[in-house]
Amino acid sequence: MKTKIVTLSTLLIALLTLQLRADEGMWLMNRLEGELYKAMKSKGLKLKANEIYNPQSIALSDAIVAIDGGMCSGSIISESGLMITNHHCAYGDIHSLSTPKKNYLEEGFWATTLGEEIPIKGKSVTFLRGIVDVTQLTNHIIDSLDKVGPRGLFFMNKVSSVVEERFPNTPYEMRLTSEWRGEEYFLYLYETYEDVRLVGAPPSFIGAFGGETDNWGWPQHKGDFAIYRVYANSEGKPAKYSQENIPMSAKRYLTISSKGIENDDFIMIMGYPGRTNRYSSSFEVQEKLEILNPMVSSVRRAKLDIWKEHMEQSEENRLQYADKYFGISNYTDYAKWENICLERFNIVERLQERERELSKWISSDAKRVERFGTLLDDLNRGYSSVADAVRKKGYFQESLVRGAELISLGGRFVGITRFMTRANKERVDLTFPKAKEFYNIAVAQLENVDVETDKKLFAKMLEVYLKEIPQNLYADSFNSLLQRFNNNSEKIANYIYSNSIIFSKEKLDNFFSSPKSVEEFMADPIVEVTNTISILPYNQAITNIEKREKLSLSSLRGQYTNALYQMQIEKGDAIYPNANSTMRLTYGTVGGLSPRDGVEYHYLSSTKGILEKEDSSDYEFKIAESYKSALQKGEWGRWGDKGALYVNFLSDNDITGGNSGSAVMNGNGELIGLAFDGNRESMAGDIYFVDGYCKSVSVDIRYVLWVVEKYAKATRIIEELKIN
Repeated sequence: MKTKIVTLSTLLIALLTLQLRADEGMWLMNRLEGELYKAMKSKGLKLKANEIYNPQSIALSDAIVAIDGGMCSGSIISESGLMITNHHCAYGDIHSLSTPKKNYLEEGFWATTLGEEIPIKGKSVTFLRGIVDVTQLTNHIIDSLDKVGPRGLFFMNKVSSVVEERFPNTPYEMRLTSEWRGEEYFLYLYETYEDVRLVGAPPSFIGAFGGETDNWGWPQHKGDFAIYRVYANSEGKPAKYSQENIPMSAKRYLTISSKGIENDDFIMIMGYPGRTNRYSSSFEVQEKLEILNPMVSSVRRAKLDIWKEHMEQSEENRLQYADKYFGISNYTDYAKWENICLERFNIVERLQERERELSKWISSDAKRVERFGTLLDDLNRGYSSVADAVRKKGYFQESLVRGAELISLGGRFVGITRFMTRANKERVDLTFPKAKEFYNIAVAQLENVDVETDKKLFAKMLEVYLKEIPQNLYADSFNSLLQRFNNNSEKIANYIYSNSIIFSKEKLDNFFSSPKSVEEFMADPIVEVTNTISILPYNQAITNIEKREKLSLSSLRGQYTNALYQMQIEKGDAIYPNANSTMRLTYGTVGGLSPRDGVEYHYLSSTKGILEKEDSSDYEFKIAESYKSALQKGEWGRWGDKGALYVNFLSDNDITGGNSGSAVMNGNGELIGLAFDGNRESMAGDIYFVDGYCKSVSVDIRYVLWVVEKYAKATRIIEELKIN
């Protein structure tokens, strides 16, 4: 049975008397009331709370969408379903449509009619239609189901199903979320549209200007935007793609402000932040600082260096690997800068101070001692015990599991034999469904991978693996392979890639041209590598340690969050749950940054900076001559401000991954920009909000509109918008 130390009535009273700090917080949409709302009003909010979120009527939240389940955020900006988000959120779609002859990444794309808008396979946008507090109901269900066993994923899926059964008449999708690891539960109601088409995107020299070099930095000068349109069926309802579908009629869309921004202006951002860990213990952060981040940063950087060498050889190579490189480079830099900030701002020490306060709070009450008395000691013991096993698991995952792309085909190849055994098949060819499935996947992957580059990458990743993973975790066949080639990773890579059938379409065709036995499958050299690529020994090692120490780190992390939650409630602190891809609001003000002693950053960047950074010898800073000429002319029209065209701006909004593309609005709820990045000084922000250093970087909507109207000449888009 679940014991509640703090009742819901106590919670609601506490939430109305919050002590608010700075502009920290990714706030729940259904909790925009009391002192929180007053604080927003005092900074410049002009709207009523129910104009922002109102499940009984229409509000701003009805114009905000989650893209692809929350990978990014977007907003509806026209009555006919135009949706705007970041260029980097659309990068994969633009890449998938690009060919060497029509390279939309390099040239940009602008549909001149509805008929030219391109459907994106698998694309979806999701609207929030309501939030229901189901804490009491969920706790009642959990208590009634406790007898079925431990609370694993299966258990919580069962709980979610039972909760959803209590709402039989809703027309919307339902998702149960746990906040503060079970302290509160909310049922989110969603509506998802699956016919989404690309309308416009600038070339990468605008959308991604500055590339990796400027990533997380300031000043930036990125035109980080792209525009889609959401389609519905003839009745205006969500539907799969069809030529018969029509642009959706938006329930609510955002008005755009062309008036610009000033220092200290109120700003709010609404979107779908992905994950934060603001309730992490010092022990968990120490693990990230000392083990996980250095590993991720070093191994992925080695991978990126190999890809970059290949990409720089030709434009075709760059296009082939552009999306992969883009996807990995962002978090590689993040891991590096997160560690720099964790150390610079003494985050572990700050969390240890919080834990000393928590320890005093626990020891002051007998019931707390009974529930949490050994919590901190157990966490310390647990993280210390599993440290080496976690390090080995991490290096295994980064080097072999997430390493060379084509090696992943080995598991699928060997998997065919398991299906042969189950189907009692002695020999199979491409008429066998699993063989045909493998063949299609392999051929498709070979078309998108340079085999020589992948071989070079495998050799490098194998070198990392052999250095970091002890021999007792290698499979016997892999040990034999090592002995044969004297542990030489390059020779092993050459042998595997030269002799396995999976690295050549010609060899695949020859192999499957006649029926093959299990023995013939297992004779392929890829099997010698695949046999050692199993996560089970690593997971089992961690499980065995936890059993030996008689603890569960997952359970301890939950208890830690519960204890912090209850302590903060009693203190009257402002509290908000970790981000979990549900819609949140963050508010703040426009303002610059003092990153270190004697250095001051202005809150605006302009097109002048693009011309200052432009470098025809550096791909990241190379721009088209036509664009350079347009910037030099300086004909900004109605989008200019005192003779300048501003590109990006800083504010102290609290954001994280998933907020990319989020609507940045002024106090009237008008769109003034799109959030796309944080600053390097904020890289500890997923764990700890450092006041004065956590900034949001946004693209100024006036720059977006200038690019659309003056540079791209896509005036039909401008004509759809409502601009003040």
